[in-house]
Amino acid sequence: MNIEQELKQLESEIAQCKSEKAKAEGSIETLMKRLKDEEGIGTLEDAETILKELEKTIASLESDIELKLNELKEIYTW
Repeated sequence: MNIEQELKQLESEIAQCKSEKAKAEGSIETLMKRLKDEEGIGTLEDAETILKELEKTIASLESDIELKLNELKEIYTW
């Protein structure tokens, strides 16, 4: 492949990457707006904080469920 062809191919790849980048940025913007509108979360940092809190809550609930299930197993034969 000669230099001219390589440059045209690179130019085409760059244009495609720019297009994909613009689509990705649009998707991120849409998702951030939806997160703000539906959940009242304005930043990724806020979302990460809430996620950590929810993960702790889930872990606690899973522990409670496991404890209650073990109690039921002790009371009733399975």
